[in-house]
Amino acid sequence: MANLWDITNRPSTKTKLELIRKIFHMWLTVWTSPNQQSWIDKELYVIDLFAGKGSYTNSGYKVSGSSLIFLEEINSVYERLAESKIKIKLFSIEKNRNNWNELNDSINKFIKANSKLNEVVKCEVLNGDCNVEIDKVLSSIKNTPKNPLFVLVDPTGLQIKRPTVEKIVNLHNRKDIMFNYILEGIRRTAGVANKKNQGKNLSIKEIKTVKTLMEFLGEDVNIIKDDIKLLMNYVEPVFLAKNISVVGYDVSYPNRNDTLYYLLFASRKVSITNIVKDIYARQKENTYGKQLFGKEGYMKSLFTVQSSGDKVVFIKRKSLLYRTKVEYGDWTI
Repeated sequence: MANLWDITNRPSTKTKLELIRKIFHMWLTVWTSPNQQSWIDKELYVIDLFAGKGSYTNSGYKVSGSSLIFLEEINSVYERLAESKIKIKLFSIEKNRNNWNELNDSINKFIKANSKLNEVVKCEVLNGDCNVEIDKVLSSIKNTPKNPLFVLVDPTGLQIKRPTVEKIVNLHNRKDIMFNYILEGIRRTAGVANKKNQGKNLSIKEIKTVKTLMEFLGEDVNIIKDDIKLLMNYVEPVFLAKNISVVGYDVSYPNRNDTLYYLLFASRKVSITNIVKDIYARQKENTYGKQLFGKEGYMKSLFTVQSSGDKVVFIKRKSLLYRTKVEYGDWTI
């Protein structure tokens, strides 16, 4: 079995960690700006639902995981937070006890090494299923538009249940959500669900698989083969129905031209999703190189659904550009 915590040969995880850092940095910049400070409460929240063990290894070197990334970025703007008297509460949830022990130790060591953070950050590291622990977390935050909230949902499979996401979406807080929609897991389990729909007998293991898929997607979502339509069937009732726009970065398999998962970003403010869309496009340009139509070409290829009142605009274009394998050309149409 592959070691989930060694990302030496996993460019998809490296990309994901880079995007988490860039987008959280943007979120901190926005919500600590003078314009926002004029009306928000001075208490911000960050929730990491699948916090892992705190770090990965890359060619033998330690690489920070999500909760440590959050703390490092908060530390980088410590002076601004302290001067503005802004407090941040970080909730990190991890189910696996061994991972939780390492995570808790990593967070405590970071805070100890940067003791000034005690003035601006309060960390709570919970050991349990986030679908259960979420009620405890949400009951301990101020549920108001004046208290911005950043949420990361990054499971290794389909462990997040749709009602858990809906509880977060239904909060009054100004919320921005990064959501790892694991297409590979959905494709695999959807095949079992279709087997059930065809009236075929399922093993006990397959019955549990279908149950997990339905808890992730929701009982009212039809299992269809089209990846984008199935994604839209999830995004529409969960996000768009609440006037929350979504942009997605399609992370590819390392060894084939196909999507492994979509790193979704959801926000009520279209202006924020547009900033993230720009971050995503720049990441693609850094990863795959410049192309004929520049950064705009990458932006047009991203999964995008924008909500404005009762109007929903869905944009998903496949780029016409493909990398060539010839000596004198990089791209072809």
